Amino acid sequence: MNLAEFAIRQRTFVAFFTVLCVIAGIASYFKLGKLEDPTFTVKSAVVVTLYPGASAKEVEEQVTDKIETKLQEMATLDELRSLSKPGMSMIFVDLAETTTSSELPQQWDLLRRKVNDGKLLLPPTAQVSIVQDEFSEVYGMLFAITSDDIPMAQLKDYAQELQRRLKAVKGIKKIELHGVQQQVVNIDLPEERLARYQLSAAQVISQLNSQNAIYDAGRFKAGIERVRVEQNSEFQSVNDIANFVIKGGVGDLSTGLIRLGDIADITLDYQEPVLSQSRYNGKNAITLAVSPVDGVNVVSLGDTLRQTIDDFEQTLPLGVDIQDIAFQPDEVTKSINNFVSNLLESVLIVVAVLWVFMGMKSALIVGSSLLITILITLVFMNVMGIDLQRVSLGTFILALGMLVDNAIVIVDLFIVKLNKGVERTKAGIDAVKETALPLLAATVIAAMGTLPVILSNTDASEFSESVPQIMMSSLLFSWIVAVTVTVLMCWYFIKPAAQGEEQKESKFAAGFRSAVSWMVDNPKKGLVAVLPLIALTIALIPQVRVVFMPTSDRAIVFLDYWLPNGAQIEKTSADMRKIEAWLLEQPEVDNFATYVGASAPRFSVTVEPEPFDPAYGQILINTEDYASIATLVERGDVWLKQEFPQAEPRFRALKLATSDKYSIEARFSGPDPVVLEQLSRQAQDILEQNPYAKYIRDDWRQESKGYQTDHK
Repeated sequence: MNLAEFAIRQRTFVAFFTVLCVIAGIASYFKLGKLEDPTFTVKSAVVVTLYPGASAKEVEEQVTDKIETKLQEMATLDELRSLSKPGMSMIFVDLAETTTSSELPQQWDLLRRKVNDGKLLLPPTAQVSIVQDEFSEVYGMLFAITSDDIPMAQLKDYAQELQRRLKAVKGIKKIELHGVQQQVVNIDLPEERLARYQLSAAQVISQLNSQNAIYDAGRFKAGIERVRVEQNSEFQSVNDIANFVIKGGVGDLSTGLIRLGDIADITLDYQEPVLSQSRYNGKNAITLAVSPVDGVNVVSLGDTLRQTIDDFEQTLPLGVDIQDIAFQPDEVTKSINNFVSNLLESVLIVVAVLWVFMGMKSALIVGSSLLITILITLVFMNVMGIDLQRVSLGTFILALGMLVDNAIVIVDLFIVKLNKGVERTKAGIDAVKETALPLLAATVIAAMGTLPVILSNTDASEFSESVPQIMMSSLLFSWIVAVTVTVLMCWYFIKPAAQGEEQKESKFAAGFRSAVSWMVDNPKKGLVAVLPLIALTIALIPQVRVVFMPTSDRAIVFLDYWLPNGAQIEKTSADMRKIEAWLLEQPEVDNFATYVGASAPRFSVTVEPEPFDPAYGQILINTEDYASIATLVERGDVWLKQEFPQAEPRFRALKLATSDKYSIEARFSGPDPVVLEQLSRQAQDILEQNPYAKYIRDDWRQESKGYQTDHK
């Protein structure tokens, strides 16, 4: 008994099981994790070491080189990139692509041990190195809390309260705040006042540090209990600091006690210079970056977050708003809607074409088989933990054309046998018996086309691992459905033509049949007839735009902005203010978020954040639609070049499946910085002669100024 005979003999069971699979597939569609991009592990980390007071050259020689030497002992190391700045060393560590995700925790532990071993070689004033290995954390949802007149300290309180509420939502992994301004207490000690009380700044600072320190105050016995003594010496307000009593002077203790407020000017302010700033549409803001748990349904999570934020907004005073900067659930919903639309279009196209050539019943049977195959594949995805995301949805679209092949062959052969007078049951059994193995072989061959993704052990294969999973499973399921469910539907719905009744054929199908017969009977003439079409196709090939990896169709664009090295963050912020005013006047712009001194949080797996730099700023621009980006960029390039000739601005789109920041990148390496700089300049001069090249720059940028003093 083959599969077709089993399906026909046990048709009640097969029909029931098919309906069960359809219901399970629909349920799986709503239960599957829904993400924008597949979960992907970035095999990179950064080692940050502070060396206060050192020049860039001293940092390189005394810190960066020594840590790099230790890191080069790692067997899985692929590449080291370092950035030595005055007072700070940053070493970017890239592991080999063959390193699996399961091996990463062990490798990061090894990295920390190597860094710890290297600290013995560092100068005594160098601070402890920090290893940051959470580069793959994607914050798919960015929110901005903004206000025109609320102090940043109060805005921070609102942001922290919202952070606390959002963390309580199931499915949230991590939430970070960006753009928070740190409050500080400034104590100014005028020399004339210190001289009047015969005090030194060192005496005051020492007493302040000891007063604000926490230490064990001891315990005392009270009956049968031992009571812990808690000190209440921490400063709680500016007044507490002003009322702090300083012991000093030349007299005894009773005459030497004075208030700190009598000798110092004490003010509450924000840290200067600021490390970073965040704004939304030009208003001061604090950004909340929200990272979901891997595999969660971000669409459902987004609805919950919306409700939580709406409830929180009801408690906020007028003038405080919460705005979306990037909201991954909307993009996921858009991708899934596009998939459903493409799926329905594909089914309709299949049904329409087959209707013309094979009739209505055959078309509906093949279309139904396609839907059943997809629903069974969704069940498989749910069981295996495969999410609905960009790559898996794209694989479905790619496979749709192949999923109908098996069903078409079975239906066509079934009809042929019926027209030859074969009994329905035997027609179904024979159709499967004659084609099952050839179809299975063809299915396996088609599925093996994704074998390189399985055999490869690179970042690209990890990103695309759902391609072979879905392609192989869906093709296999299409074969199983074809030799069972499709045959059963043929047995149910396709009847043999009555005796003496000829099978009807549409005019289009008859014409197509005649054309094929003429081509077979006249091969030379047929070849001559198609040669113009081949020539036209070859002529049009150069008109097809060739790109290695397309950009995302999201209506979003970045504006990176660099001032010369050494620029103050206040200058960078002022320039960004001017750019913000220009953006508010552009009709293509919907909204934008500004980050000064740092880049936006990593809201997409293909976005690599820039390191902290006072001379750097970034604006995340959401446009009205994707088509308007080109117009905005073209106008923006001209305006920025005119207004900021000393800066290096650059627009860039969001890319898919690659974090490369430039279309062309070249690296020069060697021991002599002067030679490297000359080579970089020569390469830039060559590129600047090309009319199609723009945004030409190097990562060394300009030399920064320094003031050197001699101690004698």
